[in-house]
Amino acid sequence: MNPNFPPKLANHLAESVRSARRRYCKRLARCQEKFSEKVVHELRTDTRRLLALIDLLSALRFDNSLAKLRKTLKKRLDAFDDLRDTHVQRVLLKPMWPKFPEAKDFKKYLRKCEKQLECEMSEKVEDIKGKGLNRSLKDIQECLCECAKHPPQGESTSQAQALLSGAFERVMVLRRKIQRDNPKTIHCMRVAFKRFRYTAELLQPFLPGFTPQRIERMKAFQDAAGKIQDVAVLLARIEKDIEQEKISTECVEKLREELQRNERRAIDVLMERIDELTDFEPKNPTPARHKTVFK
Repeated sequence: MNPNFPPKLANHLAESVRSARRRYCKRLARCQEKFSEKVVHELRTDTRRLLALIDLLSALRFDNSLAKLRKTLKKRLDAFDDLRDTHVQRVLLKPMWPKFPEAKDFKKYLRKCEKQLECEMSEKVEDIKGKGLNRSLKDIQECLCECAKHPPQGESTSQAQALLSGAFERVMVLRRKIQRDNPKTIHCMRVAFKRFRYTAELLQPFLPGFTPQRIERMKAFQDAAGKIQDVAVLLARIEKDIEQEKISTECVEKLREELQRNERRAIDVLMERIDELTDFEPKNPTPARHKTVFK
């Protein structure tokens, strides 16, 4: 464990762990009691926030044992990927069905897959045991409280600024690698930007420039990139389903062409606002030798 935390930062992180732990346990219990699209979304959201907190503690070199906890949370999050994608695709396609009546077989197939995935995941969620993970998070919380009792080691704001600057640098590296005709490069930047946003939210009390309004703008930018990924995943699914002869090319050909147009439009919209990234740059970066870059 690294005890060299400023007391204010340690206390803030201890409270963050406590709140995230309680929210996660509450969401998991609710999902086990009543499985629905809404509660699944809420559980996934709180799992991602817990992962962001674990990543933040790792970047601060808090404890080497965090890797196992992260692996458990990531595995639980990834288990919902197919169901989450199907939920998003149903919402995305809902206004398009009347325009493409020939795609009714794909609509039926998609709904069948959704029901099957919901059944499978509801059973898996019921089997999840939360006590071990809850205990691990409590241990982290207690360690952070102990860190807060030590003499100050550094200043909270400068450490928070260093972490955020490192996360932002990662975003800009990936922004320079974006290829307009390669949605995967946009997705990589978006993932890094999401981590940057979560870091800003977690450390907001030590980052005066990151107001709620600014973070809302960050979320809007992230959502613009997310629309591209959602369409790209749906197009990849259609290609795979055609290849595996689960649906016919004829029933989705026109729909696929419209989705490809939507993807291009979404990319155009994002690229028109890509320079907004500079608006989110931390204004008082610490010297490079102090920065912690998220990997």
